Amino acid sequence: DGRFAFGLNAKVAERFELKCGMELSPEFVESLLSGQVQQECVDKAFSYVSRRMHSRKELTQKLAKAEFAPQVIEIVLQKLEKLGYVNDEEYARQKLLHGQRKLIGKRLAMAELMRGGVNKEVAQEAVGRHFATEDASANAQKLIEKNLPRLQRLDPQTAKRRLIGLLQRRGFDFETILPLVQRALGAPGEES
Repeated sequence: DGRFAFGLNAKVAERFELKCGMELSPEFVESLLSGQVQQECVDKAFSYVSRRMHSRKELTQKLAKAEFAPQVIEIVLQKLEKLGYVNDEEYARQKLLHGQRKLIGKRLAMAELMRGGVNKEVAQEAVGRHFATEDASANAQKLIEKNLPRLQRLDPQTAKRRLIGLLQRRGFDFETILPLVQRALGAPGEES
């Protein structure tokens, strides 16, 4: 009728093959508006994943915070999964590689993946696969070497306590770190 009714993203107009002069039924208009909301959600999701990879749960939370309806979010995330932009296994792998640079152990790696929204089974599999190729004790040794110079000025018990605390906060288990700490500080085989 020549009057403005609503705005549409060019991608939506193209997908619905809109042309000047077309008559639009109320059902078709509803489909167009639904397509517009989905396109806005897709664009928002792409703005997030263009900066860094996100887990499915993270994207769901961010899109919900942007006030998209749960059913729209689900449709969009399914599309993004098919295109490879949402993949929790790959997200976990990349997060673990980044954790490798931070010199973390298995426990902290698992906790970070769970906090990032990766389900427990995927996280366990990724951690198991990652630490099958990366030796946790080698990471602990690097962290010890990095921190040892500043700790050697302290008395042996304090240095040992602080080094063990640091390694445990980084997710290394006590059985892995105790022999490394004792060797690094020249401490006898006693336990604290």
